[in-house]
Amino acid sequence: MLWWPTYFIIAAGAAVITAVFTPACRYFSWKLDILDKPLGEFHKKHDAATPLLGGLALLAGWTATIFVGVWLILISKHHLPPPVSELVPGIRSVLPLLYVITAGAVALTCVGLIDDWKPMGPFVKLLLQLLICAAVAAYPKIRITVFISTPFVTWAITTCWFMLIINAFNFFDNMDGLASGIALIAAMLFTLVAVLRCQYLVGALGAVTAGTAFGFYLYNRYPASIFMGDSGSHFLGYILAVIGALTLFYQPESSPTVAPLLIPILVMAVPIFDAFAVIVIRFKSGNPIYYGDHNHISHRFHHMGLDRETSVFLVHLLSLTIGLGAVTLLWLETKGAVIVIVQSTAILTLVTVLHTNNSRRISRNNGNNDSDIDGTE
Repeated sequence: MLWWPTYFIIAAGAAVITAVFTPACRYFSWKLDILDKPLGEFHKKHDAATPLLGGLALLAGWTATIFVGVWLILISKHHLPPPVSELVPGIRSVLPLLYVITAGAVALTCVGLIDDWKPMGPFVKLLLQLLICAAVAAYPKIRITVFISTPFVTWAITTCWFMLIINAFNFFDNMDGLASGIALIAAMLFTLVAVLRCQYLVGALGAVTAGTAFGFYLYNRYPASIFMGDSGSHFLGYILAVIGALTLFYQPESSPTVAPLLIPILVMAVPIFDAFAVIVIRFKSGNPIYYGDHNHISHRFHHMGLDRETSVFLVHLLSLTIGLGAVTLLWLETKGAVIVIVQSTAILTLVTVLHTNNSRRISRNNGNNDSDIDGTE
């Protein structure tokens, strides 16, 4: 069976459902006064209050697509073509996994919503993230093993992976459409790998996530009429981390090298690198790591004279370039894998130069910068 049209339909359905939920959440955001209101912070340069219930729209669109889709398949299983109907027992078997993933998504989105409504402080938020991620990682079917069989160690690795991606996305949500576009790219790449590995249900999960991100991106791109807020960055970071943990990148019988284990890191390389670079810059400046500023790679492009939309597009292009190169690690021998890794390193070195060049000038001009920042850090 040719699966690609199926995944396109899944993604399109998720995009439509999310595109319907988003205006509704925007409306209720105004009614409930859950807004990002600029109060003079230099890293928030949008002029008007902006709705902050984007995370709820993402969660609603994703959850509705997943469970309505499962319900439709189960009630119409006798009318489905054989390749699809054969998957019905598998769908039933993964329902507990879907419940665990969804519970984690709901919990983390709620943490973000509370923080958007009334900031709880970085350490309290970090503790809640840790508790939720640790609980989800305790489920045996959501584990990153990397050749390790000790349950406690794999649980700890998985928990750290979740925390890393969630907070990288939280930092990365700093310009209109930036984080939602990166989520779209990453989810598409994870779907591609999952389908190539014949993980059709994981591929469907990725397709739903890609469609959800795209449906929200339509309203979040510049000029954004709604922000995803901490709730949205928590949700997208978590779901991508889960899909990265579920996808089978390395297969001993078909993988020429162990390099495919690097695929999830390279797919998420730009947000991960940006988070670490910004933390280093803030630490050197004597500022708390949770202190919002204009030192992200998107801001660097903007300071170079590019407009906001072009700056975001270039970051998306960087992520897509590294991610597509990473997918080839599925088939490449050692020499080819080394070339891909060197290429990715060279791209991130370019980003490093942009991060470090004229840092003093950018820091000095932060108060006068006119970039359009989501301001949800």
